Amino acid sequence: MSAETTAFRYDLILFDVGGTLIGFHDPAPYREFLAQAGLPATEEDARRFYRTLMGIIRSERDGAQGLGAEGGDLLAWWQGNFAKAWPGRPDLAEAMTRWLYAGRFDTAFVDSVPALEALRQMGLPLGILSNFDTHLEEMLHRLGLRDYFDFVIASAAIGLAKPDRRAFDAAVARAARPRHRILYVGDHVGDDVEGARGAGLDVVLIDRSNRQPDALCPRISSLLELAGYVSPPPGPVQAVILDMDGVVLDSPAAHLRSWQHALAPLGLEPTAADLHPLEGMPTELIGQSLVEQLTDGSCSLAEACRLADAKRALFRQDFEPRLVPAIGPLLHDLHGRGYRLGLVTGSARSVVEESLVPTGVVGLFEVVVTGDDIVRGKPHAEPYQEAAARLGLPPAACLVVENAPQGIQSALAAGMGCAALETTLPAERLAAADMVFPDARALRAWLLAAGLGRDRPGGSQGSQ
Repeated sequence: MSAETTAFRYDLILFDVGGTLIGFHDPAPYREFLAQAGLPATEEDARRFYRTLMGIIRSERDGAQGLGAEGGDLLAWWQGNFAKAWPGRPDLAEAMTRWLYAGRFDTAFVDSVPALEALRQMGLPLGILSNFDTHLEEMLHRLGLRDYFDFVIASAAIGLAKPDRRAFDAAVARAARPRHRILYVGDHVGDDVEGARGAGLDVVLIDRSNRQPDALCPRISSLLELAGYVSPPPGPVQAVILDMDGVVLDSPAAHLRSWQHALAPLGLEPTAADLHPLEGMPTELIGQSLVEQLTDGSCSLAEACRLADAKRALFRQDFEPRLVPAIGPLLHDLHGRGYRLGLVTGSARSVVEESLVPTGVVGLFEVVVTGDDIVRGKPHAEPYQEAAARLGLPPAACLVVENAPQGIQSALAAGMGCAALETTLPAERLAAADMVFPDARALRAWLLAAGLGRDRPGGSQGSQ
């Protein structure tokens, strides 16, 4: 490994081509094509045809997954798309195919050359693995891109196409670097994300138009983000620690129903206003608090334990594991950028295993602290202190994401910054947090834009 690359999280970046580095995004060639065909060729005509063709290609894109091991299969796919664009005009469909293979429609995306230039100046080797015909290198030369890459692998040249693991294995062998030190950059979830993951490579999805906000993988909106992406987190925040219920799991409604059923024999019917401010506390303490709030009497620890057991059983019967909207993509975004993730919950470990594991995100968390692991639950500082200790980080290097006052108080007591989500309570009930966001999408926008790369948030910044 060269001295230049040791400061980065990866030793080599491997790129897809079509939709990643080059594409059909410039309407100008379509105007020229229409004019040569003797058809109306105003700028609006070109844009209209461009939109029609792009709609066809997007709708048919998944049908091209795995094609390219043989030169003819991709050619047939393109011919089919052009035939749909020109029903009844096979002559124009054939002409478009000739233009395609002559490279007359493809142009480099505006971010491609600046991003490649920046990465090369950083000393990072670059390669290409693309489902493409054997004229790929010629096209890259024509577009001024070939010299940025140490090697180029086209599927038709090796007889293997993504997402086949063997195609990625061929690229790893050519790169001569450990596969866990290679980052793959592509625009298709099937060919690129699933293919690279299946081969043991890290991957980031380029999604310039935000068409795949729910993709469960790291995303970037511009290749210019790669220079920062391949570097370690800039600090001071190195880890994000999340509460579970109402932050990761979309479970508050099921918890409320379970408590209502568990307390019904006592003639009690807690509301969301009773329960949500208590979120984050151990289940036994929540039961004890609910009974005492609703009766103005006392509740013994033995009775609280009995109620907690009943509530857990009801919750298991009622809850279908699912994530808070947009939190899954955010977790992948953070993990992919090198941030360490932790989970802190007042629930028992058995509940975590039954409710969180089926969602598929538990493997992203480096540490999980449950109610079984601590003596004093939220709002005490112990749960988040324990998470920081397990991560081996000082509290100031951790940012907490919460949705309830008890959890916010716990995070702040532990010396951590805290962002809050309005998933169960309005912003005014979460005002103690450093920042408050309406949902996980707004939180993602802040975190990835600036939030984790600057000083710890301060309360003066207010809600977002």
